[in-house]
Amino acid sequence: MSDFDFTLYVDRFSGNRTYHLKRTESGWHISHIAINGDSKPNGAPFLYLNFEQDGVHYPSGIQVFLEHVWTRLKEGSLNDEAAQQRLQELADWVSACEKAQPRWEDWNRKLAGE
Repeated sequence: MSDFDFTLYVDRFSGNRTYHLKRTESGWHISHIAINGDSKPNGAPFLYLNFEQDGVHYPSGIQVFLEHVWTRLKEGSLNDEAAQQRLQELADWVSACEKAQPRWEDWNRKLAGE
């Protein structure tokens, strides 16, 4: 199966983090530091557990887009290069949500563990 990178900006770390996705017969294998495992085609539960662990704000519709990419790969109507591009577009969407969150001194510092 194919391996893909999902690189997004994480406000908590003020920088990029890369999650790794591997398409499997039943979904994705998601891996990132300590939270890893086989997920559904929509990324549940491990992609979103990683997001929660890192305090990532993400768009609510991402699940259907991620499942669409998985389905197209399985059908063979999307090659690995095009899938990687689409996955990065989704990661960029998550990054945009992270960067657009309000900046409140008494809130953002709390998220960073200060």
